Amino acid sequence: MRLDIRHLDVVLAIAEAGSVRRAAARLHLTQPAVTAQLKRIEKHVGGELFVRLRDGVVLTLAGTVFVREATRIRTDLEELPHVARRALHADAATPVRVGGVPAQHFNLLIRALGVLLPERATTSRTVRRTDTVTALLASGELDVAVLRRFPGTPVTLPPGVAHRVLLTEPIFVGVSLDHHLSGAGRIALNDLADDVWVMPHPDDSGMNDHVADACRRAGFEQRIAHVTDEAHVAFELTAAGDAVCVLYPLGKARESLATLTLAGDPLVRDLVLAWRTDSPVAPAVDALCAHMAEGYLTLVEADDVYAQWWQRGGAELAVPQSISEEFRAGPRNQSRGAVGS
Repeated sequence: MRLDIRHLDVVLAIAEAGSVRRAAARLHLTQPAVTAQLKRIEKHVGGELFVRLRDGVVLTLAGTVFVREATRIRTDLEELPHVARRALHADAATPVRVGGVPAQHFNLLIRALGVLLPERATTSRTVRRTDTVTALLASGELDVAVLRRFPGTPVTLPPGVAHRVLLTEPIFVGVSLDHHLSGAGRIALNDLADDVWVMPHPDDSGMNDHVADACRRAGFEQRIAHVTDEAHVAFELTAAGDAVCVLYPLGKARESLATLTLAGDPLVRDLVLAWRTDSPVAPAVDALCAHMAEGYLTLVEADDVYAQWWQRGGAELAVPQSISEEFRAGPRNQSRGAVGS
């Protein structure tokens, strides 16, 4: 058996409808035919995609991943004619096409392009999977992108694509305000050995492996109780006292959590700028990086926890040697309240 778009449509229809019967009606097929098709698909992938209930079905973890990727594939197929038309009608006025992970540098990049290349429009799309971003760069569908790179998981870029590390960003942790460590400010990772975690679904970035490996080096096995890609769900579960969550140092909607920094900074990620060397971005890379660094430092200054981390010497970890000494010096405002150490 070989999966094709019809098989994806069957699984997506069942997931959207919540039952095989309703999916069969939408697909204009009989219920037995859809059931048989689903069984063949599950046999092919090696496990169940749905949990059967009396009144319908719900996705398994494998089913959630299947549906996410099937949706992406179907969207890409629907986009294929438009991609071809854009290529046929491309000219000098083609916008700069930006992609990558939804990190702060993504927004800073778009703003910098508006300042440095005002004659060109900008289009953008956030893409979490690294292999998707690199494929879009290789095909010419993206001119420039912000990637994340975690220790132990290298990023292979296609020919004709250059890169530069923008920043090594620390990863903090969030706990509920009632957690016994909520007021500690700075802790050792093994202080969380008895806690359970909420984590996103594993992807090709290697983030989940990085966190698990760091916990193992700290002397304990990470125990994951909740899996969600929705930040607000992770924050709500953590605020309720049900888990510990990972936090990137800049972000909103965390008022209900206590943010803790980690001694020794065992959790980090690189933010990497990658661009096609034949794109209009290439000649402006130095100015782009400088503009983004200035914008990032402004964000650091506005965040109490991150500013204190930076002032304690975090900039020595975070900032590549190629960045200016002014950026490396970090926030200039020394009046913020101290964070526990």
